[in-house]
Amino acid sequence: MPNTILTLDTSIDFCSIAIYKKNSIYSLSEPCKKTHTKKILPMLQKILFQTKTKLKELNYIAFSKGPGNFTGLRIAASIAQSLSLSLNIPIISISTLAIMAEKAWRKYKKKK
Repeated sequence: MPNTILTLDTSIDFCSIAIYKKNSIYSLSEPCKKTHTKKILPMLQKILFQTKTKLKELNYIAFSKGPGNFTGLRIAASIAQSLSLSLNIPIISISTLAIMAEKAWRKYKKKK
């Protein structure tokens, strides 16, 4: 069975959420300067509905661990930890800088 991964990023002035499922990536992103707590959970519900995914189907939870907005980082970490504990699945923290580097690597196709 393929892995289903939920990812959260609230480290900047955007809320981003994505699901990797069946070799496809589904994502949502919204500007939310200082409103992360109001937007991230409705976004989670929306992406689960759009991808027809139940929480029980998730195999991993990932979140960006910074650097970034301290309050935003705590929001993503709290949600990720809550889901990880309640679903008894692993949690993965990923550097915000590593995410940016990966995006640049994919865009510019540089080896280093």
